[in-house]
Amino acid sequence: MPAVLGNVIVIAVLAAVVILAVRSLRKSRKSGGCNGDCGNCRGCH
Repeated sequence: MPAVLGNVIVIAVLAAVVILAVRSLRKSRKSGGCNGDCGNCRGCH
């Protein structure tokens, strides 16, 4: 049982990190920040 609990905790932490990263990218994109695609924002040239 402790191994399963450890896996659940690790998966929950990874899911939280992914959710926060996606949220940050969406927020940056809405505010007009560069999303890493130089073809769209032209900020790299």
